[in-house]
Amino acid sequence: MKHWICRISAMLVVAALSGCASSFNTGWLDPVEEYPAVAMKKTVYVDLAYSGKLNDTAWPRNDIQNQAFLKQRCLEHLTESGLFSFASGDLDTTDLRLYVAIINDKQTDLKKQTLCALTLFLVPYTATDSFRLMAVLKDARTGEETKLTLKDGVKHRQSLFLAPLAPFNSSDDALEACTDRLLQNLCLEIHRSGFVN
Repeated sequence: MKHWICRISAMLVVAALSGCASSFNTGWLDPVEEYPAVAMKKTVYVDLAYSGKLNDTAWPRNDIQNQAFLKQRCLEHLTESGLFSFASGDLDTTDLRLYVAIINDKQTDLKKQTLCALTLFLVPYTATDSFRLMAVLKDARTGEETKLTLKDGVKHRQSLFLAPLAPFNSSDDALEACTDRLLQNLCLEIHRSGFVN
């Protein structure tokens, strides 16, 4: 009887640990703790486009939802930064115009992912989400413009032996934190560009 209890306990431990997954910041950008103060706040119009890729191939499955979410988050970050008096996605009569494109390129290997699952996560698996942000900031009055580029990413790991790293970071939380870092750093780059000071 004691032998069966040990076997069942061992199987429960393996089942509980299998599929442990966590996501990690790639460390390219730091979160912004504080924004600089500006003497004269301007208004800004934002247009944002999003494109998803899977292994360098277009993957538009969630582009519409992601684009709407990221545009809303961009407007929120611009407003919360205190650098602008008003940020809008549908008002075209503003001091500045900000055109943003975000590309998410996910790199994954289906064979390694399958091997990881078949071995109950004994063989580890890693995938990467790389985000590139490209923006054009234009002064509506003078026509002067500047280009801004940022990148950040998230590594996703699945392994049986991730238990010591608990609590785990969910993939969705890590991806949202990554895009927030991108948009926060975009606000700083706009300030550094001299268009708001």
